[in-house]
Amino acid sequence: MRILTKTSLYYLLVSFVVFLVGGFSFYKIMQAEIYDEVDDQLFTDKENIIAYIQEHNRLPNVTSGISEAIVVREAEAVSPTIEELADTLIFSNYDEEYIPFRYLTFTAYQNGNPYEYTILKSLIDFEDLFESTMLAMAWIFLLLLFGLGAVNYLINKYMWRHFYQMLYKVKRYSLSQHKPLQLKNSSTKEFQELKEVLMAMTEKIQSDYYNLKEFTENASHEIQTPLAIVNSKLELFMQSETLTQQQALLVEEMYASTNRLSRLNKSLILLTRIGNREFKEQEKVPLHELVVEQLEQLEEMASMRGLELLPPELESTYVYMNRGLAEVLVSNLLINAIRHNHEGGSIGVSLQKSMLCVWNTGEMLQGPADQLFGRFMSGNDTGGSLGIGLALVKKICDLYDMKPSYSYADGMHRLCICFSH
Repeated sequence: MRILTKTSLYYLLVSFVVFLVGGFSFYKIMQAEIYDEVDDQLFTDKENIIAYIQEHNRLPNVTSGISEAIVVREAEAVSPTIEELADTLIFSNYDEEYIPFRYLTFTAYQNGNPYEYTILKSLIDFEDLFESTMLAMAWIFLLLLFGLGAVNYLINKYMWRHFYQMLYKVKRYSLSQHKPLQLKNSSTKEFQELKEVLMAMTEKIQSDYYNLKEFTENASHEIQTPLAIVNSKLELFMQSETLTQQQALLVEEMYASTNRLSRLNKSLILLTRIGNREFKEQEKVPLHELVVEQLEQLEEMASMRGLELLPPELESTYVYMNRGLAEVLVSNLLINAIRHNHEGGSIGVSLQKSMLCVWNTGEMLQGPADQLFGRFMSGNDTGGSLGIGLALVKKICDLYDMKPSYSYADGMHRLCICFSH
């Protein structure tokens, strides 16, 4: 959830609680004021009745209406009602419903005889006024609530605009662009400090990145040159007619080791370049044609190991990626299937719109399957294997949001690449 949405929701929640408490308090205060006003009227009527009896020495005329009434009856001298103030409900034939009344019952004496007076006043007018007032207040509270919420959202959006601008540029910043991160100044102290920290951090990262890249390129170049010289010297030495059999074996092992070191150096450089996302060129690659080309190139290598290449099951499939990396992906999968196989085994390939699978015969893995795509990991100790072929496959898959998977059943290894669409 975005921070503006979250702060707005918290603001609305707090405002709602405040308005709810305020509305309840207003209800209680207004109710108390209404009851206080009605009670004052009831006691005023009581005082007027008592004053009239004292002045005229007779009971006043009793009148009744819809909103108020006075009931008089002779009271028992034994237990006359002194004073009672309470609420009651009286059924109205006119409205056909119960109407709330507030009543005051007291005792007045005329010629020594007790009379019980009950003065009733309707609360319906006050309740109508109260409901209208509360409804108006509710609308005001709602308008105020959403109005303040909208204003708060717009103000926060304006105040946080520099943060979102920085976030937008940081998310799209890439070291391979060869450009420093450009951020605007802000009048807000915290955002200005964040901008300065981000600028300093990205400058340091960019400097370290270029230093590491330069070191990697220089090391690769400097290593390849002496390796080429050593290989050429070893080739000349191997052609010498004075070598003994033991010497020839030693030279052949040295030549194989230098070749392996050269291939390892190239593979590690390729891993680094993929990790740095240096392969920007992309195109619509016909993967079915690429698989056929790689199978033709590796056919001799497979026949030398006595392996059978089963007829591939290929659908016309296109993927949008760098063609060179696509060749590395397919080639490493097939080479892995050839190297980690046994004599007389078989290799199969299937290609669908959403998945490429390569399977081959072979013994079960010696290590855990979840480490198969790690660097310098290999299913067995096959000679000549660098142990980073599937690591390259994993790197390429990560670059293009593909998902590699491995399974083993009935003596058959199965490596699949699931394409994202």
